[in-house]
Amino acid sequence: NGKILYYLSENFKNPKDFESLLYVSQLLQAEAIKYGVEHWRRNRGRCMGSIYWQFNDCWPVASWSSIDSFHRWKALHYFAKRFYSPVLASAEDNGTKVDIHISNESRNDSIGTLQWKLMDRNGAVWESGSRDAVIEKLSSKAIISLDFTDKLNNMDLKRKTILWYEYTDDAGNISGSSLLFVPNKYFLYEEPGITIDLVEYGDSIGLKLSASSYAGYVCLESSNDDLVFSDNFFSLVPGCEKVVSIEKSSADLREREENIKGDLTVTSIFDSY
Repeated sequence: NGKILYYLSENFKNPKDFESLLYVSQLLQAEAIKYGVEHWRRNRGRCMGSIYWQFNDCWPVASWSSIDSFHRWKALHYFAKRFYSPVLASAEDNGTKVDIHISNESRNDSIGTLQWKLMDRNGAVWESGSRDAVIEKLSSKAIISLDFTDKLNNMDLKRKTILWYEYTDDAGNISGSSLLFVPNKYFLYEEPGITIDLVEYGDSIGLKLSASSYAGYVCLESSNDDLVFSDNFFSLVPGCEKVVSIEKSSADLREREENIKGDLTVTSIFDSY
């Protein structure tokens, strides 16, 4: 516990209660392993793969696992679904300079477009751009180098600014994330104003989420079921909607689809302190 709290204090604000500590400590674990895996994937050739400890647990315990003993997905497992996706966009940051890489572990060339936006926490875009790219199969390369030294010339600006990026290819692969320019504990989060609506989504229940201010690490939980969502523990950028799906077969959701929204709890890092 002491080790968890030590590293947590270096990266996040102190959680306000025990439930928040459980939530934030999962983020700490997920971010640490994401940092390593993305770095190794960017250096394909020197590193040809990675595996993390550990996948699951056989009893209830505080541990390294990404799925608990009840088969519930922790933050790391949702992160791993993203950072081990065959086509991955990742950002290598060095202060106010950022290189965006695309790693392609599929057996086909990836042809697509990288988009990025430098914006404040409320969605005002200061700079944006896009670049077409071809990433050969089983390869990784830097697509663009960005330098925001002149734009982010003081700490106050850095504490309110995010970089959003997303790569979409012709095969339908979408990968992206958002980047802060300060440790998370120093970012000036505001009440994110998250809204959530039910939408038609084929054989699944669709949850459409949006936020009025940048929402970090949005976590969806159901008070009645241990649901597996198509994505979780993600960030919401103002102006960008996100649809998360739940298979209707999960926990007999077909019988109470209309009430699923009322059973949901939506948490972000803003709510943890």
